[in-house]
Amino acid sequence: MAQLKTFHFPPRYGAVGEFEPVVREVQFGDGYRQVTGDGINSEKESWPLTFTGPWSFVEPIVAFLREHNGYRSFQWRNPLYQLGLYNAGAFTITPTFANAQGRNYTLTVTFTRANHP
Repeated sequence: MAQLKTFHFPPRYGAVGEFEPVVREVQFGDGYRQVTGDGINSEKESWPLTFTGPWSFVEPIVAFLREHNGYRSFQWRNPLYQLGLYNAGAFTITPTFANAQGRNYTLTVTFTRANHP
């Protein structure tokens, strides 16, 4: 098994994490409802992230995301400084502006907590 890589690029400040409990619910005919946690990983965690900078900053991020292909897990320390395993699916790149130093780009992607490598 290949060694897990660590994502170390700094996103823009203001990342908002979303935490959602994973529950299983059964509704019975008499109005009784039973709710319980579902599985050993009973919380979903996701972080929509934004990276902005010149292509020399954005290009290695694109290469990292393409290398992991949306399904390979990687290590990342979230904005709460918790190290965990994450996946990243679709991402977008937008040319934002050009100045004397060159063109800047904005990359957006969502990291989702992975349950396994």
